[in-house]
Amino acid sequence: MVLKKLSLFFSLVIICNTNAISQENIKTVLQDTVSYNEENTQKIIEFANQISQAIHSYDDNAFIAKLNKDRFFDRILNQDKRIDPNDDFVKGFMMGMEEALNSFPNEIITDVRNGSYYDFISYRYDTDDQTYYALFRLYSAEAGMNYHDYRIYKKDGEIQFSDMYIYLSGEHFTETLGRMLAFSLPQDKIFGVIKTSRDAEVEDIYKAFLYNSNGEFQKSYDIIDGLKSDLGKEKFLLIFKSLVATNIGEKEYLKSLEDIINTFPDDPTIYLNKIDYHVYKEEYYEAIQTINQLQNETEDDFLNYLKACIAFEDQNYDMALNFFEYTKDNYPDFFEGQAGYLNTLVMMKNYADAVKYLDVLVEEGYEKSVIVEYVEEDDEFGENILEDLVKSKDFKIWKRKKTKN
Repeated sequence: MVLKKLSLFFSLVIICNTNAISQENIKTVLQDTVSYNEENTQKIIEFANQISQAIHSYDDNAFIAKLNKDRFFDRILNQDKRIDPNDDFVKGFMMGMEEALNSFPNEIITDVRNGSYYDFISYRYDTDDQTYYALFRLYSAEAGMNYHDYRIYKKDGEIQFSDMYIYLSGEHFTETLGRMLAFSLPQDKIFGVIKTSRDAEVEDIYKAFLYNSNGEFQKSYDIIDGLKSDLGKEKFLLIFKSLVATNIGEKEYLKSLEDIINTFPDDPTIYLNKIDYHVYKEEYYEAIQTINQLQNETEDDFLNYLKACIAFEDQNYDMALNFFEYTKDNYPDFFEGQAGYLNTLVMMKNYADAVKYLDVLVEEGYEKSVIVEYVEEDDEFGENILEDLVKSKDFKIWKRKKTKN
């Protein structure tokens, strides 16, 4: 499926979408004014390359150096007008948050070490926010897909970032952390002396968070699913519930996705959830249409790989072959694209072209013995999608043929 995981650091704050922050308590949004011009555009590209270099060289310090912490924390404090930056509790919270923030790039770095891809996709200029954004894609076959959209801030001519819009959560990182701060404030600072049903549910949400942290996923899910007030319709909690549900079962996960889509039917920030939902429902046409919408927004041609996978699942092998071919040609180091192309040829019983492609792989540097082992081996379930190719006359002849030096 498309999404299954949030980073550990991010999941620690996901439960904090509570009544601690309501619309009337939101302060004026801070603007990060950066002019749109050719010089700044070139600097944005250089910034993106520096972020990419920091992650792929496992340099967390270089990553953090590109974050303007003062602006980042100002944006957190600006989320709710009742947050007093001079309050001792708030000061202590922000000190702890800075320590946690320093570990954030290590979450991405760990994913990359484990085989995930973290790639710069594009930049754009947002006229409402009056600044640039630089979009990165995080992807692995195991964890799924997410996008990080870096909000650009310029200080003394240096390009930094002041925030990050995270597609899986549907909001900026500072909004999430500001909600966490407001949620953590002592009760007399935010709720007053009158207890309400919503206040009681806030305590239940905290319990759900603890249950999830302790691996008691069913208990956590049941609490969020049973919320009666309008808190139960908050997008953040609905997304949290879907993430918890991935650890329980398909029934719960599908219901959690339905809750998100029914509550926010026209919200463009839930594309990833919608894709998963349509795939689970075997609504493959709708899934590809949703990917098209996401592709229009992100300009990410890697999404053609997801289309290929869905078309393959739908046994629409002609479409799958076209998209896998695009993926292997444009992402030559992405093995899953190559494997998908080969698998599709085999499902189409086009063994002649399949062995021709094996020759291409050898020419590209793969050892023939490694390819033979890959084609012939069973997966962890004792099955082999390429079994018909193994039995084919074309493959047997190819296997005996000597490799050219």
